Amino acid sequence: MATLTDEQSTQSHPTRTRSFGGCTTVTIAFPRSILVVRVPNYGTQCRSRHVKCDEGRPTCAMCRYFGFVCAGYEKGIFFDFESSTDERRFRRPLLTETERERMSQWLVSSVPPESALQFLTHLDDLCENAAPCRDLQVDCGPFGAFRLSQLPSVPSADIVPEETPDPSTSSPPEDVVRFDDDFTVPSEPPLTPRTQRILESIFGQAPNTPSPDTDTGDMAMDLCRNEAVLNDAPLSNFQDFPMTSMTAEHQPQYLQNTDLAQIPPPNPCFSLTTTSKTVPQEVMLLLKHYTTTVISLMTPIRHTKTPWHILFIPHAKTCLAALTLGEDLDNASLTAFYGTLAISAFSLSGLSQSQMWLAQGTAYKQQALKHAKLMLTTAYDIPKVSKYKSTMIALLTMVYVSMFSVDREQTEYFFLETERLIRLRGLKRKKSRKVRLLHHCYAFERFFYESTFTGGMNSQQRHYFRRSIESSGLAQYSRDDLSFRLRGWENLDQEMMEVKSQEDGENDLHLERPGIFSATLYPEIFGVPESWVQLLSLVIRLGREKDIAESHDLPNPLTLKDFSSRAKAIERRINNLERPSQAQLDEHVSNMLDAMRQALSIYFYRRVYDMEASMLQQKVIAVKDCLWRCAGPTVLHASAGFIWAAFIAACEAEDRELQMSFSKWFKDSAQRSGLSSFRETLARIERIWREKRCGNGISATWLNLMRMDASFMVG
Repeated sequence: MATLTDEQSTQSHPTRTRSFGGCTTVTIAFPRSILVVRVPNYGTQCRSRHVKCDEGRPTCAMCRYFGFVCAGYEKGIFFDFESSTDERRFRRPLLTETERERMSQWLVSSVPPESALQFLTHLDDLCENAAPCRDLQVDCGPFGAFRLSQLPSVPSADIVPEETPDPSTSSPPEDVVRFDDDFTVPSEPPLTPRTQRILESIFGQAPNTPSPDTDTGDMAMDLCRNEAVLNDAPLSNFQDFPMTSMTAEHQPQYLQNTDLAQIPPPNPCFSLTTTSKTVPQEVMLLLKHYTTTVISLMTPIRHTKTPWHILFIPHAKTCLAALTLGEDLDNASLTAFYGTLAISAFSLSGLSQSQMWLAQGTAYKQQALKHAKLMLTTAYDIPKVSKYKSTMIALLTMVYVSMFSVDREQTEYFFLETERLIRLRGLKRKKSRKVRLLHHCYAFERFFYESTFTGGMNSQQRHYFRRSIESSGLAQYSRDDLSFRLRGWENLDQEMMEVKSQEDGENDLHLERPGIFSATLYPEIFGVPESWVQLLSLVIRLGREKDIAESHDLPNPLTLKDFSSRAKAIERRINNLERPSQAQLDEHVSNMLDAMRQALSIYFYRRVYDMEASMLQQKVIAVKDCLWRCAGPTVLHASAGFIWAAFIAACEAEDRELQMSFSKWFKDSAQRSGLSSFRETLARIERIWREKRCGNGISATWLNLMRMDASFMVG
């Protein structure tokens, strides 16, 4: 509890000593009646009703006076994420005064105060001298310590078998995560008699029984379009999808030293099939690994104001706190929580070469998919079920899970779902800084994905999502075309110098319109100027126009004259691309920008002109040199910019020694990150190299191989 010294209190402004909002009540108005229900966290506090709450327990006097059902207070634990947090905000005691008096009386009566330190020292000695491989239960007066080895997976007599549904009336849901016997969840060990007596003396009862199962259940799914991707099955026929309106419808040392021998194997008895309140035992390890290792794959920036430090990690910690306290979470929060654990487990699997971590990551992914499926059924309901930021964090987490597990089909799906959410719920609103951070995270990864996407803009899946946005009536808030086509402009150099308004800059989601947007967050999040991202977007769009003209899939293709003039304008802007001042950049960001600038040029000449690889070798060598200048034995600099640049350049490498250099970079990155996406991407690059050696090399480009072979995908 925060206190102020006398000197501080006299110098500071007077403050209220009881500054809390009071208890919570909920009032729902119906015609001719008022219904008052107890719904904590969502109700009206006494202060908002302009009455003085006496904070009485179990109910306050004001609620009794007005005839309201008083919801009282909840005991909660808050994570202090910001150093500037007002500590007085969290000064309410967790226990009541009576409970604290009982604890103090019991402690004082159990040990004389002058002997407390002696008891604790003796307890430490007993623990240090105990055999490390045995269970331990040590008591020294009121103090104690225990250690339990892994309990065997023995069925508990207290567990009541679940009812078997009638096959005639129901069928097993396809999204339930199933485990082998090795993953049976043991029942929780009972509290010791001594612990029970302590709790009973304080609280009057011992919480020896787990909270009842409050899982969300086997909810029937209504939206056919989610089934294929969310159930990890092939995509269905999108022509059959309903076209309804969307508004209706935790050793830190080993992580720093990368000492793989110290990585402990995961506990096979992880709990995923119990309730949504179950907290996996290894969650702190996974969150710590995510913070120290995985984030380096998201951004090269080394400060604590990235979206992952501000939004993703605090969100996961908040979910952990809520689950620890036995609270119910919405499906968006559970999607983000389990998705984060899945990413970290996949990384640990590669670092330790442990199949247990791989199985655990897969199980977490399936759990995240399950909750994502439930989340999307109510994503556009009115009133909203989940906050916009929570849903965005959940969808972006699923994008990262899909990318890191090299599942391009799921990656495509969650990119499209995220785009739809932004266009339907994100663009028409006044966007806070946190919302804009999330939008930038989506768009940055989407550009890299689209740069290697050759599946066609008129695919049935994309057509469906585009129609759902257009039919909502909210497409008018978008400042870019929904189909990633190139807009008309006469003078690119002039338009690139025009200043965008705040609305145009925020709502031009995929950077279709050239121009300067001073409030862009790409440099702050990813260290990349928006002009580079803008040019990448233009090259992607120009390449799409080329594909349309060659395949005649869509009407109104560019004429040869227009295509040639715009290609020359974009080429000129790429060759004259200015980089930020060297004083503003650290070394690895500077090298990343050099690599990305050269890779953008390579990408342009391959995508637009389909130039011979022999003419691109100097640029390929430049990318390779930039990558290795940032390479280190323990530090991983492999954010999306590095990975994309490495892939684009490595595919064009012709010299054997140059190819081996890229190969070693991908292998080292895979070893330091633990993610299979590096190995999968290298496998595809090596296939291109084999094609070049075995054939005449005419079709041995990533672009042609992706067009000819659907199995050739870039992770």
